[in-house]
Amino acid sequence: MLAKILKNIKIKYMPEWLKRLTKTDIRNSLAIIIVVGSFLLLYLLQVRPIPEQNHDLVLTAGGFIFGGALAGVIGFYFGSTKTDKHIKDEN
Repeated sequence: MLAKILKNIKIKYMPEWLKRLTKTDIRNSLAIIIVVGSFLLLYLLQVRPIPEQNHDLVLTAGGFIFGGALAGVIGFYFGSTKTDKHIKDEN
């Protein structure tokens, strides 16, 4: 019942361009935001000086961004899957 009400509200008040978004569109948009944000962070780490008291914290946070979020995006789009391995094994 609550889901039906929320769906009706969503349909009535949601802008038209949001209704046309698919999961693939959202996934691709998030991937672009993560990649651009990571490169922006890399640029800022090279250009701006890091205060000595925050040096380790900034490098740890940057390592998390590059090691976690960016690696997840790259692994999703360019990593191999079981189907890819199965196709390679047949050839």
